Amino acid sequence: MKLAIVADELDPSNGWGRYAGELARGLIAAGVDVRLVTPGGAMPDDLRAHPDHAPIPSFRQGTPHFARLLARTIRPLWRALRGVDAVHCMVEPYAPAVALAAGRRPLFVSLVGTYSVPSSRDWLESRLLRWAMHRARRLIAISRYTEQRVRRDTGFTHTTVVPLAVRAAEFAAPDPPVAPEPGLVLAVGEPKPRKGFDVALEAFAAVRARVPRSRFVIVGPYARSSSFVARLHERIHALGLEDDVILTGAVSHDELVGWYARASVVVMPYRSVGRDFEGFGLVLLEAGACGAPVISSRDSPAEEIVAHGESGLLVPPGDVTALESAIVRVLTSPDDRRRLANGNRARAADMTWERSTAQLIDVYEQSLDRPIRPGSRRDG
Repeated sequence: MKLAIVADELDPSNGWGRYAGELARGLIAAGVDVRLVTPGGAMPDDLRAHPDHAPIPSFRQGTPHFARLLARTIRPLWRALRGVDAVHCMVEPYAPAVALAAGRRPLFVSLVGTYSVPSSRDWLESRLLRWAMHRARRLIAISRYTEQRVRRDTGFTHTTVVPLAVRAAEFAAPDPPVAPEPGLVLAVGEPKPRKGFDVALEAFAAVRARVPRSRFVIVGPYARSSSFVARLHERIHALGLEDDVILTGAVSHDELVGWYARASVVVMPYRSVGRDFEGFGLVLLEAGACGAPVISSRDSPAEEIVAHGESGLLVPPGDVTALESAIVRVLTSPDDRRRLANGNRARAADMTWERSTAQLIDVYEQSLDRPIRPGSRRDG
């Protein structure tokens, strides 16, 4: 059977693109007959060379509003889905248009974060998304946390979880190896309230007084027009930490690996802000692949990645004092740091894209009650 994968990007430099691209690559390698339905744009060479592509407009380059996106993409999607047997929509903004274009064909919809919660959208978007989610054969969440948020919001129970993963080899230690920098506290990602970098900054201000050689580095792209970034800069100035806190902006993959390798601890204090929440927490796995210990938050998807006291530490969301204590513990105890780093490395090694792809194939075959590739265990 032929499966269409609908995504806005297959570019591994961003979360949505890495998710869709890695699973597309895994399905193709497993022998699934895949059609890639995307706007094109940046993507790895192996996926660009895949012989079955169909173009659609990009919601990032136009409008992400579900109704307007439906109007812009429905005709291209009808053409793109000709001859396919099942459809997997991997980003929620396309879901209403994909559900309409798919007709009676089995539909799968991924749930990757805040976009998957209908109540976070306006009235029309919420109705369209609920209809598309109801129409889906299966809703595939990237974490149990995301699944639970969607279930509470919608009451839908036709959900399952296929987690994100990491290619540990892509985060191997730099050559020549880089030793961890004493006192280097690292956070990674575009600064947004749900990532808790403001909480980390307040905790670091207290840490700085107890661990004098420490510094805090936030690695990731940001818009200078961002009000959240402006507040971070204002607070850095008010705390007198201009020499000790750095926002790097966008970096290359090699530079990112270098930062992970130098970090004494990676701090990602995720929290919910209104209806906005972190869907998975891939940074925690990337840090583990590089051998860095992590500190994150309870009541977040980090609880599915981090075993408290074994592969990292977990603190209550928004608790500056608890976060300060956890950071000081890791920075001042080489034994704790080494043990947590080894545990996180083992966790990252276990969370592979091959494993996630196999889980996804099982979801397809159980939902369709038929094989989706030659040689499947359901053949015959």
